[in-house]
Amino acid sequence: MSLRRRMEDDIDRDIRDHIDMETRENIERGMAPPEARAAALRKFGNPLRIAEETRAVWRSGWIEGLLQDVRYALRGLRRNPLFGAVVILTLALGIGLNTAVFSVVNAVLIEPLAYPHPERLLWLTNYNKAFKVEIAGGPDFVDWRAQAQSFDKMFCYEYDNETITFGNTTDQPMVAEVSGDFWPVAGVKPAAGRLFTDGDGDVIVLTYSLFQRRFGADPAVIGKTIIVDGHPTTVVGVLPPGFRFLFPTPSRANIDPTEIEAYVPTDITPATQVRGRSNAIVNVVARLKPGVSLRQARGEMEAIQARIVKQYSNVLNFSHLELRVVPVQEQLVGSARPALLILLGAVTFVLLIACANIAGLLLARASSRRREVAIRTAIGAGRLRMIAQFLTEGLVLALAGGVAGLLVARWAITLLTGFGPKAVPRLEGVAIDGRVLAFTVLISIVSGLLFGLGPAISLARANLHNELKEGGKATSGALRLRLRSMLVAGELAAALVLITGAGLMVKSLWRMNARPPGFNPESILVMKASLTGPAYRDRPAQIAYFEEALNRFERIPGVVAAGAVFSPMRGVIQLEGAPFPPPNLVGAQRGTYYSVSSGYFRVMGVRLLQGRWMTDNEPSEVMMVNETFVRRILGGASPLGKSIHLQFPQRPPTAAIVGVVSDVKYSKLDAEPDPEVYFPYLRSFFNGASDIVVRVSGDPSLTAPAVRKLIAGIDPSQVAFDMETLESSLARTIAPRRFNLFLLGTFAGSALLLAPSESTERCRMPSRNAPTRSASEWRWAPAREKLSAW
Repeated sequence: MSLRRRMEDDIDRDIRDHIDMETRENIERGMAPPEARAAALRKFGNPLRIAEETRAVWRSGWIEGLLQDVRYALRGLRRNPLFGAVVILTLALGIGLNTAVFSVVNAVLIEPLAYPHPERLLWLTNYNKAFKVEIAGGPDFVDWRAQAQSFDKMFCYEYDNETITFGNTTDQPMVAEVSGDFWPVAGVKPAAGRLFTDGDGDVIVLTYSLFQRRFGADPAVIGKTIIVDGHPTTVVGVLPPGFRFLFPTPSRANIDPTEIEAYVPTDITPATQVRGRSNAIVNVVARLKPGVSLRQARGEMEAIQARIVKQYSNVLNFSHLELRVVPVQEQLVGSARPALLILLGAVTFVLLIACANIAGLLLARASSRRREVAIRTAIGAGRLRMIAQFLTEGLVLALAGGVAGLLVARWAITLLTGFGPKAVPRLEGVAIDGRVLAFTVLISIVSGLLFGLGPAISLARANLHNELKEGGKATSGALRLRLRSMLVAGELAAALVLITGAGLMVKSLWRMNARPPGFNPESILVMKASLTGPAYRDRPAQIAYFEEALNRFERIPGVVAAGAVFSPMRGVIQLEGAPFPPPNLVGAQRGTYYSVSSGYFRVMGVRLLQGRWMTDNEPSEVMMVNETFVRRILGGASPLGKSIHLQFPQRPPTAAIVGVVSDVKYSKLDAEPDPEVYFPYLRSFFNGASDIVVRVSGDPSLTAPAVRKLIAGIDPSQVAFDMETLESSLARTIAPRRFNLFLLGTFAGSALLLAPSESTERCRMPSRNAPTRSASEWRWAPAREKLSAW
């Protein structure tokens, strides 16, 4: 016999002995035996309750009670599988969506960067208040690295597409230029060869993906010379397969850091970077020394910046610059933090709706269980014991829903990661890990308590005396109706919030995608071309290449027009004869300058509003402007005949405006058009980098192979890259908004799916007058048999 069984028998024997002793004493006082036993039982109280209270003080009593409640809950689900399936599927939707969103929050906001000591990495930059951009120049990096004592490492980096030629193949991968401290900060060791230092010259380190794709994973490539942008460069190393570039990429909003496929040393040195010259724009990251706080480092950097301002105030104007020193992870996630927290709050509404829905189902189900509760309470079960039973049933349902929710979450994560890092930084790292599993268990338990507490309280407050009467009416019906009405109102309110938010985002995206007449981005192919090598160092050679390319493009069957846009630059717009705007108005006077071919306007479907079209071979310096330029810079006055003062190198001092064109969003859908100025590309200075646009009459995907073949036929050493439709390019610019809309729309749809089910609860639940289960099914039967035996 087990120890527990002996302890149970001891309790029964003690109770029996106590009642027998009291019965004998009553008989000795002159009572009849039946009357004496009845009096002893009345004086002793409910034997079952006393036995239960005695067991409760045992160390394992609560565990046994919990296991009994769990088994009872599982038997209940087996008897009513339809009800269990409805509840579990409802919870799977709510918990699964919460788990999926939390996995994104965990990967983006909580999980540290996969670099050594990520908490010590800081982003250093100057914020240009006039242009609202973060800019760090090469001289800034040189001075900061020489003077700062709070950091043990500091490096700069930049990235761009560069032409790599090896044998008969040419490629244009994304290449990062980094200084030597990048490698110890990233904590990477080469898979083959070595890493470069600041003293190395023309060398390159390949990522494993480029090593496989372009060089066939041949170890013999180490030490060989390849041509990078026309320069002989030695391959010195290959990075391990798992290494990824995880640092911020603010200077080019559309870049995916995972696209960086090679690394070369930067040429940022004290000798090449002198303040007052045209210097490189870089990104700067530093690692704090152990024990140095962010506050100390920021104070030191502010002191260094003050010395720089004092030393070079006669050379440069620093009034519009503001030093920023922030953690790298904070800089990396950027605006994603508030958006993700809002989405996490929104998906919580879905879970609350699911809990309210299930609470309503349980309240309806409780109507058929009031007599059961009354009988169980009458034979010894306390109200707290009954509440514990119903809470346990809720927890069993919630945990089962949590398991099913993990399956929903895995499916949802697959969909979310399809948006890519352009939608949310670090999105590719989303996974269900230990932290996400703990979150799922936590919200499952909290959900079970939430929807289990209402029915438990409702049943516990029932009038048990009336419930035991034949045909007795419940006195707690009004309470249940009020609870269910409150739950329905809460569901509808939460659903309305989500639907309203999703509707506003749909309207916003619809407006952003609104197209002016003639603008058809789905029919336009866009690609990049960057001329490199000794043959294209002079401007005449660059012009000849693009003229030949555009002429050949227009001869391809199905091509309507072809054009090119060069050297987009942002700068202050200063009308001829007007003073340079003061610092507080510089932001309002800035715009974007483009060098374009005449075919560019035909491709983009731009409409002429005033004046005339400019040609490629203008006899004098002319330009065209857009509607926003006229409205913002000139206040609506006619621009024709007016001139703009130009501050660009190798340009005449002024150019006259000959035409006004319509606004077209062809770079960012979620931004208002800038004031834009267009120059004829044959008379403007550009550096050989161009976006080529081709408008076709049919399917662009069918024309793309002919375009690639044509580019290769002009010069095999030059390649076009990033070829896609303009529609796809524009869609990426609003990837974060589409990501948010997808989630919020999913939440709103889930809310609509869940909320109406309250109206069908009564037809799902058994009638209140349905026959109750036999008392012999309850686990209290053995105890009652013992009581009868006494």
